Amino acid sequence: MYRTTMKFQKLITVPLLLFLFLTGCMGKHLEQDKMHDQVNVFGVQLFSDVDYREINGVMAGEDPCLKGYERSFDALDITIGYGFNKKIRKITTRNPGTSLFGINPGVTYREGKQKILQAGFIEFAPPFTFRSNGYTLKLLVDDKDTIFGLTLESID
Repeated sequence: MYRTTMKFQKLITVPLLLFLFLTGCMGKHLEQDKMHDQVNVFGVQLFSDVDYREINGVMAGEDPCLKGYERSFDALDITIGYGFNKKIRKITTRNPGTSLFGINPGVTYREGKQKILQAGFIEFAPPFTFRSNGYTLKLLVDDKDTIFGLTLESID
């Protein structure tokens, strides 16, 4: 009787653990896909391992930083930060033709804050930094309360 109970418990436990593991992995993948749909910066995506040295004919300048290195595309007003693992960990844009979570450089802070809160972010370091699921979004705001740039960064 005891052996039958143990076999039954194993039969239930193993598939249950497998299901929980797969569900957890899929949830993270779905969350990243959701974020990717919200990043519109010349095809650049957070966590990607694409080595951007040129975008739209603009060559990058490279500078070291504490967490890896950054590539600046001055003519496009974007900067891509790479970690030591060679994956994109930060995207900064000042280009009004780009957007992060529906926020373009050039919109008011009020409008940008409303959009980022609707996207599920919470205020992390008021008033300009927001956080959600392993990354932060910083709104770069001028003295006229206009967003002139945005920085999306993974939290290490």
